[in-house]
Amino acid sequence: MKRVVSLLLVLMMAVFALAGCGGGGSDSGDGGSGGDSSEPVSVDSLKTMGDILALELEESQWAVYNGKVVYAFKLGDGYYRATGTISEEDAQAFYDIDFSDEDYEAQQEAILGPIAIDNMEDLSDQILTQDEMDALVGKTGQELQDAGWTFSGHDLEEMVFWMNYGPFMYSVYFDGEVAEADYETFEDEAGTKDLTVTKVEFNMLGDATNIE
Repeated sequence: MKRVVSLLLVLMMAVFALAGCGGGGSDSGDGGSGGDSSEPVSVDSLKTMGDILALELEESQWAVYNGKVVYAFKLGDGYYRATGTISEEDAQAFYDIDFSDEDYEAQQEAILGPIAIDNMEDLSDQILTQDEMDALVGKTGQELQDAGWTFSGHDLEEMVFWMNYGPFMYSVYFDGEVAEADYETFEDEAGTKDLTVTKVEFNMLGDATNIE
């Protein structure tokens, strides 16, 4: 039986964000998503978190923690991260929102929307180039871990692991194979440390709301 561990970015990262742990999600949960914005929007025109929330974004994630609201998103061909300051009172009100409420998203947006964007970063130049990804072929899983790569999930049948590096996620393929009987007990870090990379592909936003 094929064993796939999902990225779980939408649900898991949304929980982290709402718990104040600096998570996020990709394309939806954490801040919503949809298709590309129908009208061209300049990132310079975005002044509040509400301006971002109003967009239909292909990829987005947000987090509220340590007095900050962090919103990472894709706009056009670029990737950006907006940061704003939230008061303790508003942050607590945000954490107190009940997910069982039908209008919980509206409650979230009511708190986050007015918050001014203090800083807008262009993350696009942090995406590894094709040459940089190709240079990882032949390295071991341990070497990637030592360089700061972290795991977010895997498909053991295809031997592809979704790994975070900087603010982005990549699909990293390893040689070798895992017996189906070992799927349930397989641990990414230990299981790949001696395997070698065969291919790396850019995926999407990864741990992009972590600014600590």
